[in-house]
Amino acid sequence: MEREILDPEEKGKKVKCLSCGSPREGFFCYDCHTLLPISGEMDYFAMLEVEKRPVVDTARLKDNFLKMSETVHPDRYYNSSPEVQELALKCSSLLNKAYSTLKDPKERIKYLISLETDKEAPVSSRASTETMEFFIEASDVCSEVDAFIKKKGGDESLLRDYQKNLHRLKKETQDRWKGMTNEIETVDKEWATVSGENRKPLLRRLLVLSHELSYLSKLHSLIDELIVGIS
Repeated sequence: MEREILDPEEKGKKVKCLSCGSPREGFFCYDCHTLLPISGEMDYFAMLEVEKRPVVDTARLKDNFLKMSETVHPDRYYNSSPEVQELALKCSSLLNKAYSTLKDPKERIKYLISLETDKEAPVSSRASTETMEFFIEASDVCSEVDAFIKKKGGDESLLRDYQKNLHRLKKETQDRWKGMTNEIETVDKEWATVSGENRKPLLRRLLVLSHELSYLSKLHSLIDELIVGIS
């Protein structure tokens, strides 16, 4: 159940199964069904066998995740040694984290930025003026609704107005999210045509988009919570 690193540049990715000698990427040898120890940081894109770019094939991502989940699920190793059982738990946890990161556009582009720049994407309040103005407007409405809910009763006309405003804000948040993901798709088309230093402008644009999506994600969750609370 050991493995050998084939290339220092591929640490944590490409390995050689010492049980059968087969080179594989990931943490499972499909030739001899050996669970391979984790070494170093594994590239989530390589792990789930999708292209390393801003947009991924979500159907393939899900299919690969389900296939790999089955092979590393801890239940498969209940008769194995404690060491192998612990390894299965680690592999399963890492796989779940990789999938949750890559399926979410916001988290995926932050992760891609970290890979391309060799450092974690910075957390910043920087976003477009338009997005910030919308966020402030929506936050004000949400604060009013929250205060109304805490009163536990009030004017029925005001209640209907708040419900209408929340649903309006939810739709606008969804529309803005769609607009941002469309921009990510535009960047993705350029991504495949350039490399190295030429990707820096694209990375800067992706960083701004990640901030925009972060604001919209927080707002969407808050609005959904308030819609339930005021119903």
